[in-house]
Amino acid sequence: MKVRPTQILVVLALTNLVAYAARNALFAVYPDLVARYSIDDAEIGLLQTLFMIPHAAATLGFGWAGDRFDRRRVIAAGMVLASAAGAAGAIGASYWGLATSRALVGLGTAAVVPVANSILGQIFDGPHKASRMAIFNLGLFLGGVVGFATGMALGFPLVVVALAVPGVALSAAILALPVPPHHKVPVATVVPAPTGARYLAGMVRAFIADARVLLRIRTLRWLIVSTTVMAFSAGGYNAWLKEFLVRDKHMTDAEATSLLTLALCGGLSGILVGARIADRLRARTATGRLWTIAIGMSLTIPCAAIAIEIAPGIGLDIAGVATLFFISWYHGPMAATVDDLAPPGLTVAAQGLVIFTMHMIGTAPSSWVIGEVSKRSDLHAAMWVPTTGIAIAAVCMAIASRTFAVDHAAARR
Repeated sequence: MKVRPTQILVVLALTNLVAYAARNALFAVYPDLVARYSIDDAEIGLLQTLFMIPHAAATLGFGWAGDRFDRRRVIAAGMVLASAAGAAGAIGASYWGLATSRALVGLGTAAVVPVANSILGQIFDGPHKASRMAIFNLGLFLGGVVGFATGMALGFPLVVVALAVPGVALSAAILALPVPPHHKVPVATVVPAPTGARYLAGMVRAFIADARVLLRIRTLRWLIVSTTVMAFSAGGYNAWLKEFLVRDKHMTDAEATSLLTLALCGGLSGILVGARIADRLRARTATGRLWTIAIGMSLTIPCAAIAIEIAPGIGLDIAGVATLFFISWYHGPMAATVDDLAPPGLTVAAQGLVIFTMHMIGTAPSSWVIGEVSKRSDLHAAMWVPTTGIAIAAVCMAIASRTFAVDHAAARR
């Protein structure tokens, strides 16, 4: 099988884009949801939480499966499930029917990032790893744009149907990719032959053994803490930023959407610039990628503070773009660092573990927590919660840099 790195990168990046579009599909249709289901801010926020809980939990299972089975089939199966569940959400007559649909979409899309990061880390291993993996992570922001734009153009429920179609098509394309074989799984974590209960018990033991191996890595533990707090902050901004601009800044929907589009362009640039800086610093020092993340987080804080307090105008536009530019630096370097720290044969499990904690503890409760704070005070005060979280994340990432060199060398041994 001839490996075609560019072809693999393009297909996986498009899949990530569609997965994030499905994730963000409801952010632009809050008025439609309120009109159809008669729900409040807390219930709107709960929809994203119910999406993220199975999404986060499933990353562990998909991470385990990706180290042992054909990684193409793992991603394709997840996308088919997400597409079918998303389309089914259009016909639900109750709020809880929609909530169930969103939970299944979250579960299916969980297959994409941990497995794809492992594939890309393998085929692009070297000094430009973060830069190449950053291209895959462009799907996060481009998917956000597609999700918002599709929601605004079609409204609910058509938006969830429209985003289900490309998911099925990309599943077929993924199965045809010339993906190289995965590294051999360590003998201690291989499951027995499939013989009913004994097979399931072996899967559980192997799953726990993988987690124990990974959690012994001190740098990985601090990275998990940092990225989890960062995910909470990013999730809170993502879910409530448009509403904040409309309610607190008294902007029209069109004005808020224009600013968000401009800010997303800053986010796209931040992914690419952060990855390039990380690779260059990595060439000078082993901890270069980690310090790139810490610096990006630190620069985000004053930009976000200005954006919260300043009145609409050119100053808010600049602060909004700068916030998303610096907050996006972590995507490529984070994925590359996790790959650097993982022992051979456990790269997908490592990606899955980090993403699980990010989303289960960080992203999943973020929209609900911000909604609750907004309900009890106001949305202006609520936006300071994720801003404070970024400062905590920056400190934890700086602590992680102290032990990276030793843990990286141990993983390569």
